[in-house]
Amino acid sequence: MSWYRFFFILCLSAAVCPLRAQTQTQTEWVDSVMRGMTLQQKAAQLMIIRVPIDMNAEAQASFEDLLCRTEVGGVCFFVGTARQTLPLIRRFQSLSSVPLLVCIDAEWGLGMRLKDCYSFPRNAVFGLLPREMDTLVYAMGREIGRQCRQMGIHVNFAPVVDVNSNPRNPVIGTRSFSADPRRVADLGVQYMRGLQSEGVMAVAKHFPGHGDTETDSHFDLPVINHTRQYMDTIDLLPFQRLIDAGVEGVMTAHLQVNAYEPEPNHPSSLSANVVSDLLRKRMGFNGLVITDGLDMKGVTKYYHDGQGELEALLAGTDILLLPPDVPQAIETLCNAAAGDPHLRMLIELRCRRVLRAKYDHGCADLHPDRYHIPDAGDSLRCAAIAEALRMTAESKTDSIIADGMARKAYPGCQLLVLKEGRTMFRKAYGRLSYAPDAPEVTMNTVYDLASVTKVAGTTLALMKLYETRKIRLDDPLSRYLPYLRHTDKAKITIRQVMCHVAGLKPFAPFWKAATASDDPRQSVIAQAAASPAKAPGEYQYSDIGFILLGELVEQVSGLPLDLFVERHFYHPLGLCNTHFRPLEHGIDSLRIAPTEDDRHYRNCVVQGRVHDENAYAMGGVSGHAGLFGTADDLGRIMQMLLNGGEYDGRRYLKRETIDTFNTRCYDGCRRGIGFDKPLIGGGGPVCGETSQQSFGHTGFTGTMVWADPATGIVFIFLSNRVHPDATPNRLADLNIRTQVMSEAYRLLAPSAAPVPASSSPADLGN
Repeated sequence: MSWYRFFFILCLSAAVCPLRAQTQTQTEWVDSVMRGMTLQQKAAQLMIIRVPIDMNAEAQASFEDLLCRTEVGGVCFFVGTARQTLPLIRRFQSLSSVPLLVCIDAEWGLGMRLKDCYSFPRNAVFGLLPREMDTLVYAMGREIGRQCRQMGIHVNFAPVVDVNSNPRNPVIGTRSFSADPRRVADLGVQYMRGLQSEGVMAVAKHFPGHGDTETDSHFDLPVINHTRQYMDTIDLLPFQRLIDAGVEGVMTAHLQVNAYEPEPNHPSSLSANVVSDLLRKRMGFNGLVITDGLDMKGVTKYYHDGQGELEALLAGTDILLLPPDVPQAIETLCNAAAGDPHLRMLIELRCRRVLRAKYDHGCADLHPDRYHIPDAGDSLRCAAIAEALRMTAESKTDSIIADGMARKAYPGCQLLVLKEGRTMFRKAYGRLSYAPDAPEVTMNTVYDLASVTKVAGTTLALMKLYETRKIRLDDPLSRYLPYLRHTDKAKITIRQVMCHVAGLKPFAPFWKAATASDDPRQSVIAQAAASPAKAPGEYQYSDIGFILLGELVEQVSGLPLDLFVERHFYHPLGLCNTHFRPLEHGIDSLRIAPTEDDRHYRNCVVQGRVHDENAYAMGGVSGHAGLFGTADDLGRIMQMLLNGGEYDGRRYLKRETIDTFNTRCYDGCRRGIGFDKPLIGGGGPVCGETSQQSFGHTGFTGTMVWADPATGIVFIFLSNRVHPDATPNRLADLNIRTQVMSEAYRLLAPSAAPVPASSSPADLGN
């Protein structure tokens, strides 16, 4: 589907903001409201308070008492659902003598706060799009605005226009559009215009720029030491652009900006130098100035008993957001104003400005009975925007994969990405070989999975044996394989072997001696048992351990590994293309991706037989290699694990079993029990955005399966990068899998901050 069609859909779906039906002019309405108001009531109009979360009847009654007693100007919602929030908006408006300004902090949509509403990707995703797609940000802003208006919400504390100039920033990160201030400005203007086209106030934040900090102002006061020239060029540029474009609100940050405020421990939100001189006078902003939450430690660490609210008002602020003690704040302002005509005038002027904003956003003609939860039409518009984003991300993914094929990292591949069980990417690329007339890869192409066998075969089997109490993880392996009792492996445990800390060698060419044996399979097993081992403890990836674990499955269950996993997992999961020895299961060799042109053992291009020589010598079934499959089949396996052991209404494993095996075995070792995991601190065989909860495995032939409980993402990449030669490993050298995975995370889990990868070839090759 073309971009033009998407934009046509979005344009057709955009309803015109209804004209207001007020009969009074703005001045008449404001005068009528202010007439007879006390100083306390005017001061209270400057305050927006937090609606508590999960209120029971008693808590709600207490909050409503505060609302009526103080007569504050507005409320802000942070957590809940639309079904919970809508009745509260109606109720609170009915209790207020002056209509409330209803606010929300919904940077990427109402779903950020109301969990039954839609969430768009974080700003950073839009910053990665080509410039011709900037109108998507306008469409998103407009859709968020429409949903706010339908709910009776007047103000959205968005967009974030901080420049992401410090990767160690703990509070901005992917909330920012870009590290390029001009890009931030362009997209911030689009978002703002979209919101305000629907009659919802946009609020640019966090002035004068929170992008280059390493302290979270929720917990302390960050210090900014940049020069004024630097701030003009970087931090202030997006704010100036939005001001020039007509943004209605600006939120001030709690920052110690030394270039503008020489007094120590004096946050920019409370600084007249920043608010009045810089924002109002120099930059020409005439809209509402709103503080960041005054209950944050960036203020409360230094100001108490309403003094922070008083300082903010004197600095030039209009709205005092989230005072920690509302009655105390009102009392402090009024006591200070009692003997100060200038302060009384400031309160009067600020109150009038707040009321004008209320009028402009429909508060003079409220109809709470018309508010409603965003409807199905909104979902369709959201889906259109999301599909346009997906297509853009797919285009970039296509480019990465095409580049890899052009550089002969692999002749073709399959890619499958799931998000919370839904298919987001499902595509086949290239051909089975580099021959121009080779068959094209399809989603039915079957790949040699190599070491993915360890998790999609052996580990699954051992998890089943563990939870049925047939084995214990800290039992010696020799308890089940008696021929190990008189070797240097007598005391190594199942856990140690599965975590690759048993002291076993990484690999040995057992196949060489096995070819001369009457029983090659038993020859490999005997050589594995006799191979020298070191004392357990140090991490060293080992195929030998999983050869022995495959034998353990047969000894304990009475079934060979391939039959055990077929019976307990593959057949009930409906996996038609996942088998050891696929040719014996009726899979045509012409749809199996060839692997290496083996000139030292089999003297042919290997196709339909396992690539790994030791597994081949064992007849194609081993605990370390031998499994073949497709991305779709592997997606079912990994989704079942991500679901806590359940798939399509059937339970395969207990959640506790999966959690146990997805736990790092020992301090300093990244491996789980059977599963690979990201390096501690990030990176390894996966992109830096994956969470530490994630798990999976890679395979030597160019395969990868990964699941992330923190994001709900399943990532499957299958290729035959070893065709026709296993060296060099351009797939790993070019970081193809991690690049593609990163693109998926940028779209589907943009809140996952990237972590610089640090990995070795040994980490990436298994």
